[in-house]
Amino acid sequence: MTMLKTTMMLSVGAATLWGAGALSAQTRAVAEIPFEFTAQNTTLPAGEYTISAPSVTHSLMLIRNKVTRKAILVLAPGSDKGYRRAGEMNAIAFHKVGDHYFLAEVDTEAVCGSMAPSKLERELASKGNGQAVDAVIVAALVH
Repeated sequence: MTMLKTTMMLSVGAATLWGAGALSAQTRAVAEIPFEFTAQNTTLPAGEYTISAPSVTHSLMLIRNKVTRKAILVLAPGSDKGYRRAGEMNAIAFHKVGDHYFLAEVDTEAVCGSMAPSKLERELASKGNGQAVDAVIVAALVH
């Protein structure tokens, strides 16, 4: 009888781990970002990034450079405005102020969220100097 209980517990545990793996595979997006950018207060180099939602609430995003493996965790509450509606594509939106790019929103089937403007972004935008804040959209793939 104990052998049967042990086998059932192992089977349930394996099924749970398999299900968790399947869920995590559906909650990440990959994008090639062709420019250096700032996510909240961290500047990241151009490159290929994976973006995932490691929490159940999806208010956090993990952004990881695929080459360097450097990762940051950012607060990104779910967004309902979405850049995706216009072109119906998985997209990552940046605000461009002068020659600086700031991560603004991730809107994919796997991960959605928007970042509040960083202190640097607010400072550059308020200085003006004729610099407009532009939106730059980068396509993302969902894995």
